[in-house]
Amino acid sequence: MFGTPLYVYDLDLLKRVYTELRQGLTPHVEIFYSVKANPALGICGVFHRLGTGAEIASLGELETVLKAGFSPDEIVYAGPGKTARELEAAVEAGILSINAESLDELEDMAEIGERLGKRAAVSVRVNPVANVSGSHQRMGGEASPFGIDEEKLPEALRLVASRESLELRGIHVYVGNQILDAASALRNMENTLEIARRAAPFFPENRVPLVNLGGGWGVPYYKREPFLDAARLVDSLNRLIEEAAREPVFRGARFILELGRFLTAPCGVFLARVLYTKESRGRRFAVVDGGMQFNAMATGNLGQKIRRRFLLCAADRMDEEGVEKWDVVGPLCTPMDHYGRDYEAPPLKGGDLVGVLLAGAYGLTASPVRFLSHPCCAEVAVSGGEARPIRRRETAKDVLDKQFLLEE
Repeated sequence: MFGTPLYVYDLDLLKRVYTELRQGLTPHVEIFYSVKANPALGICGVFHRLGTGAEIASLGELETVLKAGFSPDEIVYAGPGKTARELEAAVEAGILSINAESLDELEDMAEIGERLGKRAAVSVRVNPVANVSGSHQRMGGEASPFGIDEEKLPEALRLVASRESLELRGIHVYVGNQILDAASALRNMENTLEIARRAAPFFPENRVPLVNLGGGWGVPYYKREPFLDAARLVDSLNRLIEEAAREPVFRGARFILELGRFLTAPCGVFLARVLYTKESRGRRFAVVDGGMQFNAMATGNLGQKIRRRFLLCAADRMDEEGVEKWDVVGPLCTPMDHYGRDYEAPPLKGGDLVGVLLAGAYGLTASPVRFLSHPCCAEVAVSGGEARPIRRRETAKDVLDKQFLLEE
């Protein structure tokens, strides 16, 4: 009905993952969906109806979440390179917080606020001195484009206090993603609270109204990786935040937890159809119709320091045992288009479906869709046994739609 290649999202599973987490967390902690994980409008709409906030990182994501139904006071905006146009749109919309990542950005926001006659609501994103552990991809604790170095935090807070067009909302710390160790994730959040305590004297009434704890909770992409012990982490986080909420510096504070991959990855599968099989010098190859142009994360082409071996399956032959070893590759004219070697599967043939699991996060959104000019794949959401499209499949005409032929 929908063809391949295709992303399929199980909304019942997505809702279950979110609901179990929400019911386990203390009410003091608010969940904000990190839109970058999967910015499909249909997915964002589901999270809005579930009651999350939205963490965005571009003007396109701002427009997406507003269309999905989020109100401005449910949106926070992070990213080290926000343009003037993006900052203006965020200030004009009156979002909950723009997370400033440099002193220059604070100056720009002050100027924009003055010009628009509005107060820009800002939080200071801090690049902590403490080095993060447990993250596969660090975004703090070292020289970084992300956040203002902790050593410069007093200077940043004084700058905000000196500008009438800036309103200081809170502190934000996000140090890394794909964290699979509960103790490491907790230490990061403990450190965020400690930074916020030291920053409190710069806030009115010595009280920090907003603490963005970041997130970065991960999922295991290959068999050797452990599952994050979410139950243990939630239990520890609840005790941490409930104790903090009783402190005068956090009286009435909002505590935000940003999550994307943890919520969406399990609900997604990427389906590709086998075009051809072949043997070459002792190895079996299955060539499928969707590769790195639609699923760069699974082919290892996002600059990962650690090559992840995504879980693959023969999606329409799940009742058969994997008795042969296959190299699964995409259709593109590059050796990078390669899912991995020695996947165990039944004897594959043209027309079989291959499923890439844990594909609900950083799939289509993080892929070079226009590489080799293949029309973009479709996305489908399934709920209650009913499948509905949330992104139509492109045609070759769509590839040319925004291009111009130059006249001599």
